Amino acid sequence: MATLKTCVLLMFCWSTVSGCTWMKSSFHDLSNRSIANLKQAVTKLQKFILALLLKLYLCFQAKDHIVFILRTLKNVMRLYHGKYEKADCDQKKLQIFILDIHRQIAELERCVSQYSKGIPEVNKKITKKMEMHFKSLISHLKHTEYSANGWKDVAGMILQHISRLDVLAINTKQDLSL
Repeated sequence: MATLKTCVLLMFCWSTVSGCTWMKSSFHDLSNRSIANLKQAVTKLQKFILALLLKLYLCFQAKDHIVFILRTLKNVMRLYHGKYEKADCDQKKLQIFILDIHRQIAELERCVSQYSKGIPEVNKKITKKMEMHFKSLISHLKHTEYSANGWKDVAGMILQHISRLDVLAINTKQDLSL
């Protein structure tokens, strides 16, 4: 009976911290897997320098990082919401990439919900710039009629974003208050 109570207590404790524990323990692994799947899915990725956006990744504190990472991943999902069939890539690897991003979003939402009162609103100006950037990527896809080359352009930028988010997550998990 005592063992059952202990198990219930441990499960309760685990469920209340699992989102941010996941951020510390598993985000990096899943992020690396999604990066690898995107690289394998799309050959000959276009390389772009996102110097303007680099500042966006450096402007936050640890708790803000989680919200920023979550919003950025949601923007990535919006890009891949339909019409990616024309992408000249390994569709199976792309599907795995999308599933990995979806899993990251779900886990980060769980983490953010735990800190919803403790996390201040992320800088609206920075959020707006990021939103505009992703809207420009969607416009680029529309302009290229969702062509294979358009998707290669976007995939190169997405790869850079995800790589930077991974570095940001590594810095975030250094903060023991999460």
